[in-house]
Amino acid sequence: MAELNVEKFYERLNKIHAHFLKHREQIWNGANCITLNRASSSDDDYRKSNVLHLYLFGYELPDTVLLLTKDGKCTVLGTKKKCEFLEQAMGKEPKGGSVNKLELLVKSKADNNANNFETLLKLARGESNGEAVKIGLIKKEFKTDPKDGVVMGWEKKIEEADSNLEVVDCTHGLSMVMAVKEKYELDLIKKSSVLSNKVLKHSFIKDIEDVIENNKTTTHEAIAEQINDVIEDPSKINLKVPQDLVQSCYFPIIQSGGDYDFKVSATSNSENVKFDIITVMLGSRYSNYCSNIGRTLLIDPPKQVQQMYDTLLGVHDAALKAMVPGKPLKAVYAAAVKYLTDEGKDNLVSSLPKSLGFSVGLDFRDGNLLLNSKSTVPIKAGMVFNLAVSFSGLTLSGSARASANDESAVKNLSQYGLVIADMIAVTDKNADIMTKFGRDRGDISYSMLDESGDDDEESDEDDADRKLAKKIAKQEADEPSGGRKSSRLAANAASGAVDVEGVAERERKQIELMARKNEERLRELARSSRKKGGDEKSKKGEEIEAYKSTKTLPDNVLPNQVKVDMANQCVILPICGNPVPFHI
Repeated sequence: MAELNVEKFYERLNKIHAHFLKHREQIWNGANCITLNRASSSDDDYRKSNVLHLYLFGYELPDTVLLLTKDGKCTVLGTKKKCEFLEQAMGKEPKGGSVNKLELLVKSKADNNANNFETLLKLARGESNGEAVKIGLIKKEFKTDPKDGVVMGWEKKIEEADSNLEVVDCTHGLSMVMAVKEKYELDLIKKSSVLSNKVLKHSFIKDIEDVIENNKTTTHEAIAEQINDVIEDPSKINLKVPQDLVQSCYFPIIQSGGDYDFKVSATSNSENVKFDIITVMLGSRYSNYCSNIGRTLLIDPPKQVQQMYDTLLGVHDAALKAMVPGKPLKAVYAAAVKYLTDEGKDNLVSSLPKSLGFSVGLDFRDGNLLLNSKSTVPIKAGMVFNLAVSFSGLTLSGSARASANDESAVKNLSQYGLVIADMIAVTDKNADIMTKFGRDRGDISYSMLDESGDDDEESDEDDADRKLAKKIAKQEADEPSGGRKSSRLAANAASGAVDVEGVAERERKQIELMARKNEERLRELARSSRKKGGDEKSKKGEEIEAYKSTKTLPDNVLPNQVKVDMANQCVILPICGNPVPFHI
């Protein structure tokens, strides 16, 4: 027999009951009692009744009725096997809790539960003395059970009762109770977030880099299938996680080529991945607790796209700063709109989604707790959200397309979208990001390097410069200065720590390209040397000043972080805890 965590069961049942008593008139719609019915079958893992059973029992108990009254009596009607499971809690009601009695009613085939339904109805009416009684339930699920069982019979009994019995929705109250997570729940959500983060980093990023660097052809659906397989079996990326504890929240969403939909109901289509703007959204469940992460990869992005992404980062940061206890959920959306307005980009407000995220936990997306422009629900410490900011339907200008490399897929884009989604835990003072994968533009930008040959026609002066450059280059080869040559096609700081195998061919091409670039640079130095009257050996290089002092280093450099500064063409490495820049 499965084991019930009795302490946790009563702790959470008391939490629901206490909230019900305190906020009965407002949040619980004036209900006199609440009946929590779990249908006999359901294809939706995130039905409120499914989530509620996992919250209370740790298991789903199909075709079961739970009635909770104002006076603290909890009555459960179910099959014999389910009642035996709940017998572990009989007589163990904790002192001081508002729930003072647990009673079990076993399903009866003899009278088709007629007596059981009468008992439940009498308990629901309580001491109403003929006055109107409101029964709170999950109204969206009312009368949706396809099978004629306990739940269907009880709901028919409620419906056929006299007019003094009214059904009201209690879903919002249940959402409010489960929104504030316990320490145990926060730990599971953190593990779920780490799983999503690692799958993104070690599966999707690795796979998509391989596709880009080797110019492979694959579909969005195929990439999504690979990600889904890794979530279901994390050992494929060397994560030691029990397979029975993990599963995918939804089929991953990979999009590119100008067709973008950032709803969680979107799908990965069978079109080939385009090397332009690639978006990914994926979600994992760990011990039934959900997480979600979304990123945008920019390949040869025109300046317009780069600036738009930087603006989206600003929206993300503004929304994050607004996620503090005491503020209403709508303050998050308002902060995003204010940022755009202050930046003089009011036109982008219409490109924002209607909601910037939702509450996450056992329920992947709680529709009662959305980060939209209307919700007045106060933010509390212990709440967890998926903050998902995006721009949709952006138009790529003709000049931006014209500025792209001739072979870049960006030239074929007319519209595009951008998304950043992270798991956020609200603490007593601020909001903590639980999905750590980099979101700065330098972390997600790639460049398809141009490997075209030199122009066929060169002047005699250029030819002379090339000969001199080759001579200096040979001297450098004989007496190396210790310069490091990159073997990466993509400049991606976030995934730079990931080991890449089978790069021999790519490394060869990169070395050839680096030699050509060095030759071009040395030709420039040789020309400069001759014009200034210097000899060939005295002008091998020039002093490069990327930063005047440590104060001019990028603000987001951390003590133990490798950072790529694309603006100053530097790689900043942590040496003895200090950031040291190396020009590239």
